[in-house]
Amino acid sequence: MDIQKSGLVDEERQALLAAIVSSSQDAIVSKTLKGIITSWNPAARRLFGYTEEEILGRHISLIIPEDRIHEEDFILEQIGRGLRIEHFETIRRAKSGRLIPISLTISPVFNERREIIGASKIARDISENIAAKKEKERLYEEVKTLSRKKDEFIALTAHELKTPITSLRGFMEVLQMHTDPENLHLGLIERCVRQTNKLTALMNDLLDVSRLQIGKLLLRREHFDIVAMVHEVLSGFTHAAKHQFDFRNQQPVMIDADRIRLEQVLTNLLNNAVKYTPAGGTVTLEVRETPDQVEVSVRDEGVGIDAEHLPRIFDQFYRAVDPGSHISGLGIGLYISKEIVVRHGGSIRVESRKGSGSVFIFSIPRQY
Repeated sequence: MDIQKSGLVDEERQALLAAIVSSSQDAIVSKTLKGIITSWNPAARRLFGYTEEEILGRHISLIIPEDRIHEEDFILEQIGRGLRIEHFETIRRAKSGRLIPISLTISPVFNERREIIGASKIARDISENIAAKKEKERLYEEVKTLSRKKDEFIALTAHELKTPITSLRGFMEVLQMHTDPENLHLGLIERCVRQTNKLTALMNDLLDVSRLQIGKLLLRREHFDIVAMVHEVLSGFTHAAKHQFDFRNQQPVMIDADRIRLEQVLTNLLNNAVKYTPAGGTVTLEVRETPDQVEVSVRDEGVGIDAEHLPRIFDQFYRAVDPGSHISGLGIGLYISKEIVVRHGGSIRVESRKGSGSVFIFSIPRQY
């Protein structure tokens, strides 16, 4: 009775496996170790175009292109060693002659004595995957081309605008120098000078973005005192008198770096600190040193930054304020600052909480 029951279980198992193979959407084919096809499910017929009657007993090379026959030797060698082959991407030929990109998973077939008697193949048509990949690559190349053209346009536009803006600023400064302090128009001239200075800074930032994109932002290193540099940059802000600046470092800290580019980083950080700190607030600066690194921090008393913005704060054109905010900017100052610091072999980070101000910290090697 147990033998009969065991026989029924085996029959049910075989029937279940046969149903799975028959209903599979993937082509399932079995063959002997000599490559003779012994089974062929309906999905294989749909994929390759051969019926069971046409294919059973034929050699598997019937569906293998001539330039890929060597793959069969490799497959049979692996199967003969009892190894499984997974996700092997190749090409097979349908009855119509159409070449079909497929992904093969091949397993050895054992008899009751655990001897390898053949192989079972599962073939999946990856034509759509290949087409999608090619389309993705095409779109990627198209985006790269458009991005390059965009960078070239920005560089050309910024360069062309820089000359007339520089001339305009020069004329305004001459007018400013030759205008009587009591003249009511002096205030208007001073406003024009400030606006042309903003335009000049914007053009320089756009040019720097373009240089970064094409790898032409060069560093000109020199040996200098970074504390003296911070004092010099601060002198351009303290005259405004709307904020307090606290910088207590006095002892020289020597470093090998591009002084002009680090001035640019510090100026960007100070501009942001002043922009977001209410009038009368304090901006605190500090230079700290280790045997290998120099760290500069700029702390403000501004509105702070939401945690959701912190991971992207140094991304190109990213702004952590609402689009309708009265605070101006294109979101490229911090991006440029990060790139300059990274090109020095350093790092930059921000620590902030909404409503508690922010501190921007960059560190660079003392020698590079």
